Amino acid sequence: MSFIKLDKQLYRKNFYTIAVDSVTSGENGPTVSLTDDGGNHICELHLFENEEDAGQYARDYWEDCIKGDRETAIEMLGKDTLLSWALGEAAGPGSSKVESLEEWLDLYLDAPDEHFESGPYNIELIGENIVEVLGFKPTVAYSME
Repeated sequence: MSFIKLDKQLYRKNFYTIAVDSVTSGENGPTVSLTDDGGNHICELHLFENEEDAGQYARDYWEDCIKGDRETAIEMLGKDTLLSWALGEAAGPGSSKVESLEEWLDLYLDAPDEHFESGPYNIELIGENIVEVLGFKPTVAYSME
């Protein structure tokens, strides 16, 4: 067993006991599964060495989604936005207007919290055995649940 302590509460707690085997490094990057006191799943916590890595993860996620499913990308971004970008005009879904898809993706580099449901959570303490499994010491976490 190990632990993680966050700077603010997530589901009414900021200290979680975690099993080492709940740490994974799959296609969604390094995550840890958090459970309540009864052992019921609460959420997956995405772990990052720093904010820059979280931003790069969010940018890469959206780039992969757009390249992997163009129909959904057209629906999500909107035909008017895509046409404006093709004409070199500022546009975009959401409040930020930029002149290209690349610029829109780059917005996530400075605002990874736009991608995740909750966070950032600064990691105040984490078990050394978790650091060994990950291969780095995470300082920030986000959740998609």
